[in-house]
Amino acid sequence: MAKILLLSVDRMLAQRIEEAAGGRATVELAQSVESEALDGPALIVIDRAAIPPERALSVAIGAVVAGAGGRPVLLATDEMEAGPLLRAIRAGVHDVVPRDGERGEIAPILARLLNEAVADRGSRGRLTLLLGADRDACAMVATDMAVTTAARGSTLLIDCTLPTSAAATYLDLGVDYGLASAISDMDRLDASLLASTVARHGPSGLMLLTFDGGTGAEPAGLGPGDLAALIRRLLGCCGHVVLNAGSLRHGGLLREVVAEADRVELLCGQTICEIEACRRLLDRIGAERERIEAMRLLVWDHLPGVLLDGRRMADALGVGAALALPIDRARMRNALNAGRPMAMEADGGAYMAAIRRVCGVAPKPGGIDRLRGAMLRVVQRAS
Repeated sequence: MAKILLLSVDRMLAQRIEEAAGGRATVELAQSVESEALDGPALIVIDRAAIPPERALSVAIGAVVAGAGGRPVLLATDEMEAGPLLRAIRAGVHDVVPRDGERGEIAPILARLLNEAVADRGSRGRLTLLLGADRDACAMVATDMAVTTAARGSTLLIDCTLPTSAAATYLDLGVDYGLASAISDMDRLDASLLASTVARHGPSGLMLLTFDGGTGAEPAGLGPGDLAALIRRLLGCCGHVVLNAGSLRHGGLLREVVAEADRVELLCGQTICEIEACRRLLDRIGAERERIEAMRLLVWDHLPGVLLDGRRMADALGVGAALALPIDRARMRNALNAGRPMAMEADGGAYMAAIRRVCGVAPKPGGIDRLRGAMLRVVQRAS
């Protein structure tokens, strides 16, 4: 949990701030900023009434900011005139709240600064990025990866497929909250708000955020900086974020996301046309050679009889590793039409065995293993 360090002796003020925080942070009274008190995400509040009259406000703020280690600093004051507020902002405070303000006046500012504190100092979730030329195939693979990892903690799937989200169809979910809504809520976005607004797949617990938000159209007015900032904020709210780049083609945004990602998977079929499309995508990203070599190639619909194998494809793209994804086309289409991901099947065959390898999840026991276990139990009972 985040901490609010209040530089004051006023317990009534501490109580008002704690109520405005809405249970998201604990409030501690202090006389100065000590490094031991700033372990983890923290927000520092300066009480103007606690600063001696003979000491300049700007000097007091400067001393606190210097010891804050980059954490947000808030000033609670009765002096709400333009002059004192401007001097406080210039001295380094991130925002100002009325010292005797109501909860509604303080809560939005606290929520925004606490989100900043958590994003900067809190535990960061893992980001897996999936790139590829076949948008529907990418959406299905990203969904199965996200469902597979959802059992290990809070997982969010961001599907940027247009004109509609193939992941929403695959999960059989109705979606009315998308990236535009999340960006508009970004100042107050936390794990609680996210869980209560995004679409959720009941059987797995997976959360889904789509590009179109159920409208079937690209949201207007969103810049690459907005999306990049949202992804960073979401990493502070979830244990794992799986991002299917889908229809995203902005080179600068993709380059920034690649740099943020803990793992980048590149999905490509065994055709020269798809390899060329993936090469153009990598060229557009313009990532460093080391980042591209660290990517893994997932060979979609892998067929051993095709001479263009995974190793040749990886060499052509400059990717370091390759993994085959064999699929049963009829079974995959039935799963998509039924809205039941392959990851929810008891036995997803060779395809799900490969997906579990991608996600670092231990494989489920196969038929021979189940038979061996059953025989062992019979022998144990007989003995």
